Amino acid sequence: MWILIQIKAIVVAVGVLIFILLPPCILAIPFPLNLRLKIVSGAWAFGSKLMLRFGCQSFVDVQQDHRSTNFKGTPPYGLYVANHQSFIDIPLITTMFQAPPIMKKEILHIPIFGWLGWISGAMPVSRSKVHSRKKVFEQAKNRIINQRIGIQVYPEGTRSRVGHPKPYDQIKRTLLVFAFNEKIPVIPTSLYGTRGVLDSKGFIRPGRHLGVIVHKELLPEDFKNSDEFCRAIWGKVIEGYEELMTQLGPLNEN
Repeated sequence: MWILIQIKAIVVAVGVLIFILLPPCILAIPFPLNLRLKIVSGAWAFGSKLMLRFGCQSFVDVQQDHRSTNFKGTPPYGLYVANHQSFIDIPLITTMFQAPPIMKKEILHIPIFGWLGWISGAMPVSRSKVHSRKKVFEQAKNRIINQRIGIQVYPEGTRSRVGHPKPYDQIKRTLLVFAFNEKIPVIPTSLYGTRGVLDSKGFIRPGRHLGVIVHKELLPEDFKNSDEFCRAIWGKVIEGYEELMTQLGPLNEN
């Protein structure tokens, strides 16, 4: 049974990549990013739902979206800030909105997936190289301010090893401070359950219950300084995570 679950996950993943994501991504190649996202966003949302349900055999039980209407466009606007638990975070968050992520350069080297991610606007960064971090920061600045294309970022950097979001003093706040200084709205996003989908060796653990809360946007002008703004953002992420843990934690205890 265990081996069948792993084989099914591989078959579903390959099927989603080749038959659902690849065609619209190829179609979108000639167009600017804004239009590319309009073309591929539906495929990413649908493919992510299939992958979570039939590949990972997980249940997305909670999906809350508290954003104002003008933040729900395609592509969405603003800086989306989420906690980081697993490689499954991006499929889960993609079921709610399609904002290109900042991700480790190595992930974009994965065959087919990396290419599709690049077409869909993912921004690779080599965290060990200062010039790479500076480059992606400038890209993010241009995307949000000039192109008005939202991006998603995980301030914890590496995945939390204990599941619970890292405390405020351990997160990277550069982009959050930038958002405050440039008057860019930030949308805190809380993810729960993805850490349990894969075991320590990367194999599927079926039957996990997942949840995502997209909080109402926070506006820099409503805060006195950048520290107060950053703390409010991360506080919302943690608040949502704990709410989801209370609801779904008992279902994941087995």
